[in-house]
Amino acid sequence: MKLTRQEEIALILASELASHRNAYISLSDVAGMHGISALFLKKIARMLIKQGLIKSKEGQRGGYALGKLPEEISAWDIMQAVAGKSSGKGEIVGSFTCPLQRSCMPQTIRHLISESLKQYLSDITVDQFIKKE
Repeated sequence: MKLTRQEEIALILASELASHRNAYISLSDVAGMHGISALFLKKIARMLIKQGLIKSKEGQRGGYALGKLPEEISAWDIMQAVAGKSSGKGEIVGSFTCPLQRSCMPQTIRHLISESLKQYLSDITVDQFIKKE
């Protein structure tokens, strides 16, 4: 499985916010730490805000923070938030409908992989990204 750049950046953003649990962090700080375009990061932040995964606060002590506890946000939640369900990319593996038959082998394989991936990524939470070994 290969992560898209959006998914990768969304996971990085969530990790940074989780590591600063009791503070609001500016996107420009996160962008600077990871060499990410601030505009691209802001676009991703809007997607995560829309799904309630992060929140923002304006003002001098404003910035961004997680919208839930880190152990309540899964990698799957983050990846789905940036996958663009409205654009038809609601499944990370993708969907395929066989035009010839109802029980098409590629469709069955994709479905099994997608469900397994969903289960696995749902068990990985943001707090695991920041735990020290």
